[in-house]
Amino acid sequence: MRDHTHPATAFHAMALVAAARTALATARAVADRRAGRDPSGQEDGGRVRDDLAALVATLSGLTARLRLRAAVGAPSAPAAALAQAFEDRLLLAELGREVRRSHQKLLSLYPAVSEDTVEQARVLMGATERLATDAEAEDGLGALADRLADWLDTFTEEPK
Repeated sequence: MRDHTHPATAFHAMALVAAARTALATARAVADRRAGRDPSGQEDGGRVRDDLAALVATLSGLTARLRLRAAVGAPSAPAAALAQAFEDRLLLAELGREVRRSHQKLLSLYPAVSEDTVEQARVLMGATERLATDAEAEDGLGALADRLADWLDTFTEEPK
């Protein structure tokens, strides 16, 4: 019988979750391609605006989760800290994917959207990816959440 408190058990569970999330992301990407949504190509403005509205809603939710995570701080128990660090990385990876998709959509709308909004997306994408691989990621979660919230506010200011 396995001891569920053994550190290897947590590692195996995290590996399973990571593999499942990767498979889901791949399946979504394949479905998008089959549906004719190519992220590397120029897309129709109407569809892009609808996609961006959905992405803003998703990113707003992820930003709220990031703010909550920054406010709570790190747990003191080693197993809980490991699980929380793993969850942080998953959250940052998801944020990075969604900001990347937003950047691609904004490029399809350029020059109807400001160059600054498109550039901020690119910069935030890099900041999210760097934080996801940073050993001290917890220290930067709040600042990243603030930057994301400020960037998301620009969508309400853009012309439709």
